Amino acid sequence: MDVAKIRSQIPVLAHTAYMNTGWSGPSPRQVAQAMKDRIDLELEQGSTTSGVYEAGKEIQARAREAAARIFNASVDEVLVTRNTTEGINIVMSGLDWRQGDEIITCNLEHGSVVVPSQMVGLRYGVAVKVVDLDPHDPRETILAKIEAAFTPKTRMVFISHIEYSTGLRMPAEEIRKLTKDRGILFMLDGAQTGGHIALDMARSEFDFYSIPGQKWLLGYEGTGALFIRQEHLERIHPAHTGGRAVASPMDVHNFQPNPHTMEKFLGGSASVPLQAAFLEATKFIEEAGIQNIEARNLDLAESAKAKLSEIPGVTVISPSERRDSSGLVSFSVEGQTPVSVVSRLWENHQVVVRQVAYPAGVRASLHFFNTEEEVELLAGGVRELA
Repeated sequence: MDVAKIRSQIPVLAHTAYMNTGWSGPSPRQVAQAMKDRIDLELEQGSTTSGVYEAGKEIQARAREAAARIFNASVDEVLVTRNTTEGINIVMSGLDWRQGDEIITCNLEHGSVVVPSQMVGLRYGVAVKVVDLDPHDPRETILAKIEAAFTPKTRMVFISHIEYSTGLRMPAEEIRKLTKDRGILFMLDGAQTGGHIALDMARSEFDFYSIPGQKWLLGYEGTGALFIRQEHLERIHPAHTGGRAVASPMDVHNFQPNPHTMEKFLGGSASVPLQAAFLEATKFIEEAGIQNIEARNLDLAESAKAKLSEIPGVTVISPSERRDSSGLVSFSVEGQTPVSVVSRLWENHQVVVRQVAYPAGVRASLHFFNTEEEVELLAGGVRELA
């Protein structure tokens, strides 16, 4: 992997140690250019004129194909969305929930998991059971805790594949085996995975999976992708829909729903410029190679954790085992609030990180464009504060 070449294509890296990809990634020049080119084309020629409209439809089709490659899934199981949370809500709002059903999640979750689950609970009388995990729990303990929460009423396990606050990589494949044997649905929030680790829906047999386009994929806000396993497609009803949910939308006397297509969830038009950027971003990731990216991210994270753990007064919150880790590294500094650490790292060293609430700490997102020199800069800045 030519890291220097990769960095040369991401302008912000010339003056900033950008370690906040888990919030929103820095886009390469060609990603921004793809969006600008489409905007200029629509500006100068109109979005619905002959040729321009057709080219826009082609971009959308190719973006969907790119999303399917990211998931390693069939195009028929994938939809380009506006963000991770939209995909989650398509599933959560579309299932036929029954009073007394149970959703199992955990205490380390992001609001995009917690809130949709609790809203379903309030609306339908579904119980939301929260399993308490520690970021340093071995995977055997995690599996045992989740399995212990199962009852005959458990309908779904809904967690993040990588926990946003700690970087804990959940043993998703093993959890899937537990749920599949019992007929329990399994949905994963992939907000921290697409473009970060290799995904394989064909092998893993997850039921539902939603990712963003603006984080580790390095696209822009306003894009994401949703996977629904083919066998479940008919059972997810579109809560927000439009003309493509029926066979003949203009034939008002012959209403025929089309329950077998992902397009039934499209509520209206989408931004072609944003999808052009999404498509170009996937190309950038694919050229580097997701296996290469995942390995480099883990190497950088291991280095950061080793350096930070040597500093007196610093506690590394993220897991230490490589198989349970990701490019997210969370830590706390004794006597310092996370907000103050984030602020001073920026003011003193132009290092961009963020604070997380639970467990309270500072989170650095290390992606394949980051360098060992930047890891040392982070550690040196933290050493000054500690």
